Amino acid sequence: MLKHKTFRTYTEQIDFMRSRGIEVTDEKEAREALSTFSYYSLVNLNKHLYGGLDKREFEGRPSILDLQLAHMLNVNFYHVLLKGILYVEASFKTKLAYLVACKFGTESRDKIDNPRNNFFYQGHYDPSNKSVEGTLRTLRSKLKFLLSDTRSHAYSHKFLAGNRQLPPWMFVHDIEFGLAIQWYKILKEEDREEICAKMLWGESGPVPGGEPPEHSSQFLDAALELLREYRNTIAHGERVFPSEMTGLIPEEPLFSILPEGLLSLPEYHQGIGQKDTFACLLAVVFFIHDPFLMLSFLTEIKSQLDFAGTIR
Repeated sequence: MLKHKTFRTYTEQIDFMRSRGIEVTDEKEAREALSTFSYYSLVNLNKHLYGGLDKREFEGRPSILDLQLAHMLNVNFYHVLLKGILYVEASFKTKLAYLVACKFGTESRDKIDNPRNNFFYQGHYDPSNKSVEGTLRTLRSKLKFLLSDTRSHAYSHKFLAGNRQLPPWMFVHDIEFGLAIQWYKILKEEDREEICAKMLWGESGPVPGGEPPEHSSQFLDAALELLREYRNTIAHGERVFPSEMTGLIPEEPLFSILPEGLLSLPEYHQGIGQKDTFACLLAVVFFIHDPFLMLSFLTEIKSQLDFAGTIR
């Protein structure tokens, strides 16, 4: 039988917080905070900062204001990180759609075995990849879904309803980041390498040594999956716990492209740069090549760090 949680009034929540070692000096302000952020957000999601999830009492006797600031910093920082991830997602989708349109055309057909003017034609993709057929059928189903009544207000629906073909650069904006990654993964090796080089060094940036490092594609695959996982977690309003992330950037691919001195092997073996926030930040910075986007992203990150410094 499942255990049930007891409902507590704001007054009871305040008493419970005090019993856990949290200082509450102004009950009026505390009630306002609890009605704004919720007990769960302030207390349960901050336990790891004050002794750990397995401890009943909060170490250091934090005040309710400390918990509010910790929650606000967390939310604000991850919103900035999400913005950076969305920049990367848009860039990745644009590069993917450009290659598909350039090499496979701008039209699609109902059958993936139809080679005529069909960017879903399975012959365009890696014959050794067993996911090709399933991924292409999923993409085809997604395109059909755009014609349904539930999408009647979308620009792509109006475009398709006008009996026009939806080109890759429009279609790609209506698919999930994860599906776009799957689409990329079924491309032939030379096409994946082309996108990989542009993601890592930009559209016009020179590739170091004239060709990508040996493990660059592995880095891109792992980094994209990690960014996707962070993106979905943050976008759904969930608290980010890096230890719960399933993705990880492997050591060899990471250090094959990482500038010297940015991260040491001992630091990596301690978990830094594997699947934590630092790994996510590294990936975002690696994949943003537009100077204005980079300036905007770094300025917002610095703003959050400066704010954190003022409340220590």
